[in-house]
Amino acid sequence: MGSTREETAMSQHLRSRPHDRYIGRTKGGVFAASPMGRRSASAIGVLLAVLTPASTPASAEMRRVVIGRDDIAPLSAAEGRRFMATGMVECGGVRGVGQVTEAGDVVTSAAHVFFDELGRPRASHGACVFIIDDGGARRSVPLVPDARLCGSTSPYGVSGRHDWGMARLAHPIRGLRPYPIALEVRPGDALTVVAFEDGRKVRQRCRVREVATSDSGAREVRTDCTGFDGMSGAAYLTGGSTPRVVGVHVGFRSAHPDSAAPYSERHYTFGAAIGRVFRRALAAAAITE
Repeated sequence: MGSTREETAMSQHLRSRPHDRYIGRTKGGVFAASPMGRRSASAIGVLLAVLTPASTPASAEMRRVVIGRDDIAPLSAAEGRRFMATGMVECGGVRGVGQVTEAGDVVTSAAHVFFDELGRPRASHGACVFIIDDGGARRSVPLVPDARLCGSTSPYGVSGRHDWGMARLAHPIRGLRPYPIALEVRPGDALTVVAFEDGRKVRQRCRVREVATSDSGAREVRTDCTGFDGMSGAAYLTGGSTPRVVGVHVGFRSAHPDSAAPYSERHYTFGAAIGRVFRRALAAAAITE
């Protein structure tokens, strides 16, 4: 899929700005950031979300992209139980977020958590595991990504609408209730995002600001959620007593990623919405042995 006029115009604008120093994927060029976390370059590309090296210490300084207000806070004990299905994904030396979704052994995330800039499986560089908080202790379960159940195996070269992926746990986790999904997502909808920052499980509340739909029907969710290193793949969850996944976090686009600013067409976070193809992949994952 080619770049939109908006992306092309913003790309030209950003290339003239000397303070933009990060590079992400090269498709369409809208903002600045490195999916691997710490890499400089002379050109600007469209970001996917930001991953962190799995060896990054909890005390390391992490980049944050603040859209409006930043209300990230640690989970309470009650919230920890409610959002137990969210865990950390470590795969081939990088770290993102995933969540058990629909079936007890299926983890959803962003495709670029499982595939690198050249479309190679990160699992070829090191084992993949899913890590959850369980009553104050952390449990780790082996994880096997499935290329057949991803929106793309070359996520750095396609629209962020297709940057979703799935992996299978070696076994279901006892006592964990998977998140169900929801297909309906509209501007103004409230979201909760649960992820890991500085080694802690945290949550934030934010909103859908725009839903952009391609000719194929694939949708991108644009939000005012704060983005930070290691948030790749975190679910966009609905409110209520039963959180539902409406999308997964992909990244941000910004002309000024180091400065907090209100939501605008030049400053926002975005993700891939749950759609028909995503739903069919989940159904296939649920019946695949």
